[in-house]
Amino acid sequence: MRLLTIGVGTKGAEISSLLHKKGVKVNRIPLFRCYAILNDIEHVGRVKLNERNKFYLPKNSDVTGVINEIMSRYEIHEGAMLITSVSEEDVNVTVELSRKLREILDDPVMVLCVLSLKDVDSGELRNRIRRLKEFSDYLILTREESVNGCVEALNVLARVGEIDLKRRIAGEVVVDTSDLFNALTRDGFTVLGQSKRSVPIFKFFMKRSQLLALRTQRMVEMVKDAVRNLSFDGDIESAKSSLIVFAGNPDEITMDGLFASISFVESLNEDMVVRYGDYPIPKARFVSVVVLFSGLRKIKFD
Repeated sequence: MRLLTIGVGTKGAEISSLLHKKGVKVNRIPLFRCYAILNDIEHVGRVKLNERNKFYLPKNSDVTGVINEIMSRYEIHEGAMLITSVSEEDVNVTVELSRKLREILDDPVMVLCVLSLKDVDSGELRNRIRRLKEFSDYLILTREESVNGCVEALNVLARVGEIDLKRRIAGEVVVDTSDLFNALTRDGFTVLGQSKRSVPIFKFFMKRSQLLALRTQRMVEMVKDAVRNLSFDGDIESAKSSLIVFAGNPDEITMDGLFASISFVESLNEDMVVRYGDYPIPKARFVSVVVLFSGLRKIKFD
């Protein structure tokens, strides 16, 4: 899934730069097309993006020129993701960007909002989040301290729907872009959980049944770990949908592990629709999992 990725303000630009540096590539093509919009001249030079992908936008300026410049490059996108802090100026710019992008794109516009709760009144914070949700298709929330995990999760989710022309291998259960967008709901908020484990190379001394059991156990433990470490605290019992995506060495991903993971997530909320799948990466020395919950109505600000 190729995403037009625009970081707004200093925090959003930093994350966009991080995705430019560490974002996943398939067939040598980066899946995140990263840009930044800043209103502080001093910060423009510090952001580590291609020079032509950084824009200075003075306070209260129209975003139309920036959008026209980005869209004139004729890149292929399957969606857009705007990354913002919860500061008033960044929220205002993000709302205008989202409003205009939704007018010209057929693809969904997501907002990743990075929340720092120290300096904002809770009432004003809720108002700003409400505005972001109103003018975007999907709103993903993350705490500032969870940004690195969120980037890892986005790298897994971006792989869905992509075909590696060199490896040409399918997963146990193929998950594509439509599964991701169907798992996201416009009503409510979305949070992400992620877990990653290295896998040992030598297992020839174990019996096959033991090895399968070990892999299944690892997968379930990873899902539980991801649920314990969500990008933002929320009541997942209010979620309407969920998505589980494993990625990594295909030998380490088992159907028993997938079904056991589904059963665990379903036990958290029996009314929730659970989608799932995996993306194999042959010879990888790791397994990752992302658990997404969408449609949350209750989030915790303290």
